[in-house]
Amino acid sequence: MSAATEFAPAVYIPPQARTHRPAEQLATVTALYQPSEVSIAAPLRLTRRGVVALAGVVAVLAAALVLLAWLSAPGSAAAGSAAGRAVPATITVQPGDTLWGIATSLAPQRDPRAEVAELQQLNSLGSGS
Repeated sequence: MSAATEFAPAVYIPPQARTHRPAEQLATVTALYQPSEVSIAAPLRLTRRGVVALAGVVAVLAAALVLLAWLSAPGSAAAGSAAGRAVPATITVQPGDTLWGIATSLAPQRDPRAEVAELQQLNSLGSGS
């Protein structure tokens, strides 16, 4: 049975059109299925304590998500940034060595362009162009 046949539409009838004729029946009335009070679920209500608990759970999950994102970021201390990796104090440059080659040997996991820029800044080198 469809919802259209279970629920009769509510229609406003103006007082002028309301004529009470109990003897004359204009249409056949069919009684529809009425669900019992037990089978109808109560609406979900959240108490103040429930709202606070739900907000706490959401805040903890959000903090865990932010921590996970921070730990998995390529530049974080946990992932091996400049503070966390072992870098030799001095490097002897041999004939034929380039900043690009030194940068890729020092930090193979990083972008060589960023490492070259850092080497240029630390050693007060020009751009070389």
